[in-house]
Amino acid sequence: MGAGENAGTARGQAAEVIRDFLTREYAGLIDLGDMHQRSTFESEQVFASRALAAVSLQLLTGCSPDEAAASITDGRDDQGIDAIGYSSSAPDLWLVQAKWSDKGTAGFGVDGALKLLHGLRQLDNRDFDRFNNRVQRHAARVRDILESPECRVHLVVAVMGEQATKEQARRLIEQAAADFGSEVECHVLALPDFHSAAHQSSLPRSVELAATLPGSWLARDFPHRAVVGLVDAGEVALWYEEHGARLFDRNIRNPLGMTPPNLGIVETLRAAPENFWCFNNGITVLCDSIETEFFSRPVEGAPVRLRLTGATVVNGAQTVASIYYAHDMYPENVVRASVQVRFISLANAPEGFARSVGVATNTQHHTGSRDFVALDEVQGHIRDDFRTSLDKEYVFRRGELVPTPAAGCSVEEAAVALACGHPDASLSALGNASTERLWEATSEGAYTRLFGRQPSALQIWRSVLLLRAVREALHELRPRLNGRSAAIAERGTLLVTHLVFRLRGAEGIDDPDAEWEQLLDEVPGLVRSVLAALIPLVDDLFGRNSFVATTFRETGRCHQLAEAALHTLADVERTPQLVVASPPKPRRRPGSARLLVAHRRILDGTQVLYQPGSVEEAAIGHWLDEDPLRYLATWNNDARQPLRWAADGSLYSINGLIRHIWQRADWREAWSAVQGPRYWVVPGEGSLSDLAEALWESEALQDAEVPQDTGE
Repeated sequence: MGAGENAGTARGQAAEVIRDFLTREYAGLIDLGDMHQRSTFESEQVFASRALAAVSLQLLTGCSPDEAAASITDGRDDQGIDAIGYSSSAPDLWLVQAKWSDKGTAGFGVDGALKLLHGLRQLDNRDFDRFNNRVQRHAARVRDILESPECRVHLVVAVMGEQATKEQARRLIEQAAADFGSEVECHVLALPDFHSAAHQSSLPRSVELAATLPGSWLARDFPHRAVVGLVDAGEVALWYEEHGARLFDRNIRNPLGMTPPNLGIVETLRAAPENFWCFNNGITVLCDSIETEFFSRPVEGAPVRLRLTGATVVNGAQTVASIYYAHDMYPENVVRASVQVRFISLANAPEGFARSVGVATNTQHHTGSRDFVALDEVQGHIRDDFRTSLDKEYVFRRGELVPTPAAGCSVEEAAVALACGHPDASLSALGNASTERLWEATSEGAYTRLFGRQPSALQIWRSVLLLRAVREALHELRPRLNGRSAAIAERGTLLVTHLVFRLRGAEGIDDPDAEWEQLLDEVPGLVRSVLAALIPLVDDLFGRNSFVATTFRETGRCHQLAEAALHTLADVERTPQLVVASPPKPRRRPGSARLLVAHRRILDGTQVLYQPGSVEEAAIGHWLDEDPLRYLATWNNDARQPLRWAADGSLYSINGLIRHIWQRADWREAWSAVQGPRYWVVPGEGSLSDLAEALWESEALQDAEVPQDTGE
């Protein structure tokens, strides 16, 4: 047997191990309701592919098998997206495409890359009606994440092969990431990754760590054995490289990726590694036991290596992962950094102690640029101005109770409103990218440009009112906009507000005698005009395939759009009109009986079996057992009365026959709601509900016009 044959055999064996692992993890969890009409082989292949997508999310996000299985969107009209997942504590969106091969030879080419990118663009354009029901179930969550200024998109390629991506496909994905912005990350998982996961799943979950403390460390034995000291950052990077997400089994969250705070950690490690231990809050590690190995004299503070069993990082997951990422990019810098680590042994600790430590160490508040605003005396002057001149409240310290909209506003709302009202459209882009960027207090920073010369309370309040009016007008319009137009209205809120300011709002904003209420009355009409100009300009300037989310986060694009829109709106005679329409009504799934009869899915005379649920079985099972005919019916292709009950020979509707059975059995505590199609089963094929759902998702049903029905 040649080397190639040996390699092929090894790949096939690895694929078998992985399939067994996927079956153990996901059997009964992966939805295969659309596979009833497929062969056993096809169903097994689809299961493997979907389970591969699920385990990819589990490995990358730390979600449970149930959550991973519920994320599967694979099927007709998935638009290239086999699974959609989320991060638990950040606005991160994970889009997976999986390729399975029994031989371990699957690849990822240009076609797969184009499909995945097409799906991302459809989501970015809010074209949810083009997706299947599985994707549409995620629509609200996806929309919320994409609207977040801190949104990050992760494109995941999961391939049952050793060569995960062809170079051209990789370049396509990387180009898309560049087009969408720095908020896109690409992840490739291949056969070795899944084989390692399958192998690890059969091993003990205990994590063993080594930590070297070169000196000046402290130890105590009461009430729990603990050691505190500085550890080289390079050694911490090795922890994550070896153990990955297993380090955080008891943490409330896994690493969140390169969020702004984590990027700050990486930047500190690059620019000032020697001072990293001063700037960072440190790491807390719980473990089952701590053993010490001294390099010289066994005294406290002397160089020592700790051996930790059953270790887990309960606080500092972001620090650990960021150190790992920084080490990958700037290894020569990271090895010069140290980080403070607390090691606490759980030996003899009371029940619940580990959880208490995890909760306590993760409920400390992060201090960022936003918090330092409270130290700026300008904010106190603005608060006083609000009270004396407007009789309204203005809050600027984090944690203060935000006033009701009529009673005042917060510094966050004020900053966004002032950014929209600034003559430079790029500030609205900063607000879209991340509100954290509005607090940069450098000489050219956004905070300095907004608050450096103290704005009056009247200017701030009127700016806030205008922003609220624009948001309300867009809220009214959005249901009448579809797809890409709706996405532009959602993501372009701040630029639309900026343009309304430029058209009407800047003049007289701090003049007490200005007719400001009249301007607010004009806002709905102005918003329609601005959107009418803006929507086609996005495509004209940046192309139909441009990402909407990126467009309104980039300062250069926002400036270009603003100037072009103002030029268009200046020509009154040629000002475009906004075309709106009622949103298309979602197609309503007809009743199961109507579907099954319309497609003649079940032959007349086919036996149908009543399989009651556990509660029904306990309540009326004894009555059903008295006459086996009470369990049986035959199918009759009549949408109104498709079941002929074997016990009396009469025709009933699907739900009607169950109600009749409950009545005859004298079940007085029976439910008012009936889900009959789930409990009438065609032996060997599935429930009436399953059969109807398969029809609904089939190609034939998409082209057929089936009358809708309100009942079974």
